[in-house]
Amino acid sequence: MLELRDYQQQSLEALERYLDGVSQHGAQRAFVLETNRPYLPAPGLAALPYVCLRIPTGGGKTLMAYHAIGIAARHYMHADRAVCLWLVPSNAILEQTLLALRNREHSYRQVLDARFGGNVRVVDMTEARDVSRGTMEGETVVIVLTLQALRRDETAGLKAYESSGALHHHFSGLSPGSERHLERREDGSVPYSLCNVLRLRCPLVIVDEAHNARTPLSFDTLAPFNPSCIIEFTATPQTEHRPDRELFASNVLHHVSARALKVAEMVKLPIRLRTHTDWKEVIGLAVACQRELEAAAQEEERATREYIRPLVLLQAQSRRSGQTTLTTDVVKEALIRDFRISDDQIAVATGDTRGIENIDLFARECRLRFIITVQALKEGWDCSFAYIVCSVADVRSSRSVEQLLGRVLRMPKARRKQHDALYLAYAFAVSPSFVEAANSIRDSLVEQLGFQQMEAADLVQSAEEPSPFGPGSPFGPGTLFHRPFVHVSPGLQMDLLPESTRQVVTYEPETGKLEATCPMTDVDRSALEEWCPNPPDRVSVQRLYDLCHGQFATYGISGAALTPLSVPMLCIRIGKQLELFEAEHFLEHDWNLAECDATLSESEFPSRRFAGTSGLIDVTESGRVEMQFVEQVHEQLSLLAVETGWTVSALAVWLDREIPHHDIPQAYSSLFIHNALTGLLESRSLSVDQLARQKFRLRDAVRTKIDVHRKAHALNAFQAMLYGEDRADLEVSDEFAIRFDEDQYAPNWYYDGPYRFQRHCFRIIGELASDGEEFDCAAVIDSMPRVRRWVRNLERRPQSSFWLQTSTDKFYPDFVVELNDGRILIVEYKGADRWSNDDSKEKRAVGDLLAERSAGRCLFVMPNGPDWNAIRAVIERDHPPPAKEVTP
Repeated sequence: MLELRDYQQQSLEALERYLDGVSQHGAQRAFVLETNRPYLPAPGLAALPYVCLRIPTGGGKTLMAYHAIGIAARHYMHADRAVCLWLVPSNAILEQTLLALRNREHSYRQVLDARFGGNVRVVDMTEARDVSRGTMEGETVVIVLTLQALRRDETAGLKAYESSGALHHHFSGLSPGSERHLERREDGSVPYSLCNVLRLRCPLVIVDEAHNARTPLSFDTLAPFNPSCIIEFTATPQTEHRPDRELFASNVLHHVSARALKVAEMVKLPIRLRTHTDWKEVIGLAVACQRELEAAAQEEERATREYIRPLVLLQAQSRRSGQTTLTTDVVKEALIRDFRISDDQIAVATGDTRGIENIDLFARECRLRFIITVQALKEGWDCSFAYIVCSVADVRSSRSVEQLLGRVLRMPKARRKQHDALYLAYAFAVSPSFVEAANSIRDSLVEQLGFQQMEAADLVQSAEEPSPFGPGSPFGPGTLFHRPFVHVSPGLQMDLLPESTRQVVTYEPETGKLEATCPMTDVDRSALEEWCPNPPDRVSVQRLYDLCHGQFATYGISGAALTPLSVPMLCIRIGKQLELFEAEHFLEHDWNLAECDATLSESEFPSRRFAGTSGLIDVTESGRVEMQFVEQVHEQLSLLAVETGWTVSALAVWLDREIPHHDIPQAYSSLFIHNALTGLLESRSLSVDQLARQKFRLRDAVRTKIDVHRKAHALNAFQAMLYGEDRADLEVSDEFAIRFDEDQYAPNWYYDGPYRFQRHCFRIIGELASDGEEFDCAAVIDSMPRVRRWVRNLERRPQSSFWLQTSTDKFYPDFVVELNDGRILIVEYKGADRWSNDDSKEKRAVGDLLAERSAGRCLFVMPNGPDWNAIRAVIERDHPPPAKEVTP
């Protein structure tokens, strides 16, 4: 079974936290708590958890989606099984998905089998209309469909609403409450339809490529199936929310950057781009690149035994009546006649010619090196051997190259290669302008493949011949393509600038954004400085000039300072061995959970609990589906229906299996759980069957109780190791140091505010809002004369971010700062409302311990709200203040 990468695990953990919160706070409040952004309800589905995970192309969305089914069942539906509607965008993807899920050897199916004990049934529409009630109740059923197959206005979609005698037994013995939710005909009778079967089961809905399913028609299609939860996966979610224009933005719960995929070795990046005006020259460049890559691949195989045969995806032009175009036939003839490529190395893949149908491109005996297409390859086509896109259509006007770009990004076997050439993707295009071609590719990466704007500019490299702009220019050879910008005063008159200067910059009067489209000259800079009305604007013009000549967000840092920043870590010495100080060092001591109090109080396991919202789904006179939520439902524990067939021992075994406790021996956990059950039976006069009916709620209560004891033990052990009589030998050492390297700096989102930081280590600043107190803290740090450089520290990146161990987890401070004198300052910002809580106290204690054990090399500060003088005081300790400081 495929292992999840860090960014995938982080995304799914965000989903877990959100779904846990839904049970407590509801869908909207839980979303705000997780993201600090408002929840945007979809029409007719307002009360549902309806969220999106944004993963760029090549990031393994499908694998994550299968894990999401188990997460939703466990953390939201509180069930051993689930009924899932898996919606895909096309019939081609439908066939591919069914093929994978029906193969028990496939990694996707293994994910489901592992979570649900192998009790999984995968069906299409036809099979779903014959599925038995026993299967629905006893197994996890995944119904794979296109959204179109559920629409009433589609012929195929009518099958979901038609009565089927094979489904009759699903409707026998229903309670009045269940019958109330069923769809009825005009005469009041209930059709034995798949739609009604699903309404009874409240299915989980997974939406693949969800940007295709954000219309009112899509919402109207989903609402009648009474979904319990909808989870979207896409690289390009709908972001504009204008209900008046029938535009509904997705609730993006977590988003992953393309750079994170690069660091995880999932994709080939950056993309090396080369342009030429002659189409045969472009093909020649692609042929030469393929041969060089194949030679590198042969060396790679000798070193690692991994076989790779690099492929070229060649985009020809469409055939047009009365016009001469570079059709697939013309391109193929050129490959054979002009470049001596043998016929068996070439395939044509178009709607009419399916030259790669049923061919295993990964097989060693396969001879193909060149695949010629026009608009796009078959949907769902995926071969990580594809390394090169070559387009003989002018990419300025053709946007179909965007899909081919996605085909060459996936890394073979998702691991780094020894040869750097095999770690990149390559694009060759017919274009008179490299800048225009790069712009087109950059836009495609953003609009179709899920890159963020800043990433797209950063991950398209030039492979052009030497440029007159020189090696320092961001427009020059072998450097990162970039369009720098600054903000000046809004409302300026562009026509007052000389014509020559207007050709190298663009200006937005509404926002004051001034962007360079190519490098500025000294004459341009002088003209812009005269054009600007005040000194701050002229400073911005100077900054733009610097950015144009290779000095990015870090233009204030000297070149020598751009080496990786190394920060020593807190370590523990055990005998003569030095180790990184982690939780295992204080959690090694045994503790007996069975000796802890197992009593579940009324607050820990309430007898009266929230049991959902009751509502009605109906069709209005105009034919629009509407859902009305009628009442909040509560249930009394002692009055609940029972679940027969359980004993105390059986229920204890089930709970023990459902609650993770790798750090607790089963002998201790099973006795603790047994004590908790018997305590409830005796203190509340309940039966085992009544508790079994609430086993998922009971599981959560017991798990929380165990966590309370676990945290208490960890805190005691942690404090004893750090401050007790036999405290550990802790020291700060370069032997274990975190190196902040731009190649490994992979934020999930980027700072994009107007303020230009001068001292950040990297050209991009990760996960920093453009306003608020953390932004203010960063601006203060950036303005301090004693600061050489700083970095926004990213959370949950143990291999590439700085962290300190606490009693509960790893603590990632907000900022890591290098001072001019070489000292390292660690800054953790805390709002005044949180500065004095127990978590903050523990973080201050371990931060102060780091400073103490580093012999003055490391400093730590946690300002109490916007107390910026606290940062200055720590920096100036044992050092006199400078003569003058710039106030941010």
